[in-house]
Amino acid sequence: MSNVLSQNIKYIMDANILIGFSLWTPIALNGGFWNKLEQALEEDKWILLDVVVDEIKRHNIELKKWCERQQRKGLVVEISKEEKYRGIEINNQYEMIDQTSFNSTVDTYIIAHAEANGLGVFSRESNRANSNSLYKIPDVCHELKIDNIRQPLAFLKRIGFKST
Repeated sequence: MSNVLSQNIKYIMDANILIGFSLWTPIALNGGFWNKLEQALEEDKWILLDVVVDEIKRHNIELKKWCERQQRKGLVVEISKEEKYRGIEINNQYEMIDQTSFNSTVDTYIIAHAEANGLGVFSRESNRANSNSLYKIPDVCHELKIDNIRQPLAFLKRIGFKST
């Protein structure tokens, strides 16, 4: 749809966002940031999907623990079988999944869940490089008219972070 943050849309956060936050704003050094992000999740201002958590569990231990805590608190949303099937349909129409590594499988599920629930997607992915490349989240969101944003500052303001 656009890269303009709509005030009426809730966003699913892609794994690359949480991984990036954990690298540049480490949990051990920035507890206030992560507490505020968790509070916004508790207040239902953004969505953390189970498939994103599963993808994150392969990364740093602190982020894995943070995600597991969100699961224990019941804040992680499970995608449905129908959304998984829709993810397959999306990939059949807009090839996103690398057939060797199976990278980007989660991306199709994120888009399917966003489409089914009127949500946006917050991801740092760029558009595909050329017409021979695999589709990326922004490409498919554009095609399916799903709002997609890339800018962390706009997202953070939307979920309640204040600039000082």
